[in-house]
Amino acid sequence: MLPALGWLIVGRALLVGSASAVQAQTPTSCDTSFAQAQKAYYAAEFEVAVARLRPCAQEPTLPDSVRARMYRLLSFVRLGQNDEAAARRAVESLLDLRPDFMPDPSEDRPDFVALVEQAKTQRRARAEAKEDENRRWLRWTLGAAAAALGTAAVLLLGGSDSGDGAELPRPPSPQPPE
Repeated sequence: MLPALGWLIVGRALLVGSASAVQAQTPTSCDTSFAQAQKAYYAAEFEVAVARLRPCAQEPTLPDSVRARMYRLLSFVRLGQNDEAAARRAVESLLDLRPDFMPDPSEDRPDFVALVEQAKTQRRARAEAKEDENRRWLRWTLGAAAAALGTAAVLLLGGSDSGDGAELPRPPSPQPPE
């Protein structure tokens, strides 16, 4: 059994550790985290890199440029782990923040460059399909509206028997030529 002083030290250590985990990330602390994550990535300590990157990447109060940089490195780490699905999620998050992001083939991993291009191609295809769906819906709606207006016009102009017995006069028969 720990003496009271021992419990106090353990409790304080837990309190300080949890308080630091709860604090919001700042650009300065994220710069430090990024540098540590980059070192860990180059040392193939992928889990350490992920632990350093994830809090900053998910912090909505940070500028998008900082978060995008975190997601870029996170995708490198995930590719280093041969986890293409997780790398793809990181690339999608990067593109959510910076849709105009262009990888640099001279500096970026080739598999990252390919992943970004593939994600952008699929995003364009989804956008075009959505646009096409919107056009089809609009055409259908306009066609239905035109049919409804046509039916209403026929009814309003006397296209149905009103039941009062009054009929429209018959047009005159054509006269034979003389």
